[in-house]
Amino acid sequence: MYFIVASIILIAYSIITFIYTLKNIKIKRENQIFTNEILIALLFLIAGILFPFMFQFHSPSLSQDSLNLLWLSTSVIFLIEMGVWALTLTYNAIISKRDPEIMAERDYSRFCEEFNKNWEDDLKSELGRKFLHLFTCLVIFLFWTLGTILRDFGILIQWGLDNYSFSYWLTITVGYGFVFMFQVADLTRLNKYYMLPNWAKKWYSDMKQSELHTFVASTPLVLAFSPFIFAPFPIFAAVALITTVSDGFACIIGKKYGKHHLRTNTKKTVEGLIAGGLSTFLIVLLITIFYYPWMQVSIEKIIIMSFIATLLFMLIDAFIKNISDNILNPLLTGFAMWIIFIL
Repeated sequence: MYFIVASIILIAYSIITFIYTLKNIKIKRENQIFTNEILIALLFLIAGILFPFMFQFHSPSLSQDSLNLLWLSTSVIFLIEMGVWALTLTYNAIISKRDPEIMAERDYSRFCEEFNKNWEDDLKSELGRKFLHLFTCLVIFLFWTLGTILRDFGILIQWGLDNYSFSYWLTITVGYGFVFMFQVADLTRLNKYYMLPNWAKKWYSDMKQSELHTFVASTPLVLAFSPFIFAPFPIFAAVALITTVSDGFACIIGKKYGKHHLRTNTKKTVEGLIAGGLSTFLIVLLITIFYYPWMQVSIEKIIIMSFIATLLFMLIDAFIKNISDNILNPLLTGFAMWIIFIL
């Protein structure tokens, strides 16, 4: 039952996000962000339900003692994180309410006004935002590689672990810890900005204008990876790279070289779409070949998976407007590849 702490925290985030979104439903619909926020709440709920099965799914020989240790360590880390946030927010609430000048300085409308004044939608700013997403992806490969090295040296077996259980324990613990951090900060920013510490406010200097009154893109991006913990690692890895690298290529190439807009009501370009599509095809092709020992499929299946993922990525990028591609890209491309693999 050591998993219960993490599951409760994830489900609690889901409930709080649902309540916040429904409480502001009129504004959310006017700004066309209602669907995204409901999907984020659902992703939290799904993660909470799936969490008890994540560490051991690919490791059927994992002992109950080892599994309990993984659950317990993750739960302790999450509780410490929540405790630090509770103390930090409480402290900032107290000092703000005691001093009217501090409260006035920490007015969110004032922050938004200053943010809009300094906003720059240029290539340099976009690179900074995409790097944060790419870093999330690189962590997955770092932990998988670390798990592989420790397995090869015979260290993991001494702890009763294998590559999957150890690597996914690190990935899930750090990934959800990251999500908790940003969701607490976002809910505080959007509701009680004066409670947000100054060091957390700096996180929002590079966010998009469209994120001023909703959650930042990093939260749904990580949560949307959750179902693919149960897929073979190459699919999980490909989903992460498509969502970060392909989306980054599409955006950066579109900004730098884009001349032909897809539609009159969008900034997206044909050049960016092609760049994203080509990178998606190459990602699936190369990842499935490189990590072939963990998903042994024929070259025909690899080509089909690459093509379908590319097609879905391009369709989402070209036609979907009101739902975040950080949610749709991983879910649709990931499940499509997974279904093809099973068939």
